[in-house]
Amino acid sequence: MALGMGETKLRILETLRSRACCAGSLAESLGISKVAVHRHLEDLEREGLVRARLEKNEGRGRPKQVYQAVDEQAPYAQMCADVLTHLKELFGEGLVLEVLTRRNNKLLEELAPHMEGLSLEQKIYRLAEFLTQQGYQASFYQENGAWYLEQARCPKLALSLEHGELCQSELELYQQLLGVPVIREERISAGGQCCRYRIEAQG
Repeated sequence: MALGMGETKLRILETLRSRACCAGSLAESLGISKVAVHRHLEDLEREGLVRARLEKNEGRGRPKQVYQAVDEQAPYAQMCADVLTHLKELFGEGLVLEVLTRRNNKLLEELAPHMEGLSLEQKIYRLAEFLTQQGYQASFYQENGAWYLEQARCPKLALSLEHGELCQSELELYQQLLGVPVIREERISAGGQCCRYRIEAQG
């Protein structure tokens, strides 16, 4: 995370890392006002993290301003987005899900041994700890008999906006690790303030 960068500005930058888009599109996908987006984009341009270009409109109308990230992470995010898009176009959504499932299986092999013999609360603690190490800023709490896991950040936000399979795969991994039903109530890639999961303790 860039020093002094606020959460909204970071979400804008993460989105632009995998796809160039205009301020209106950013405002719609992130659920914030166009005025706020322009303010953040101006700051990012001054910091040298974002670059704007003029792009012709289809048909009539003035050219629109399109923004793209130019920091060191942008090429890697764009490459991942392109690979997932090509896989989906060539072989369908099913193959993308299969690839993500295989990745989940590898993570399960790594994490499951650390969950053995633990209570549900201890398992959630271990999961939140792992997610925080991965950049999700995860926390958990209990309310009305259910546990909640919250992620304040989505380090793969740009990819999740275009490929919902990533969010689906994430949810399935949590259910497998915790061994109980997990329901996603909010997600950042759908305009939420966080990714929030309700974890039902089974009696």
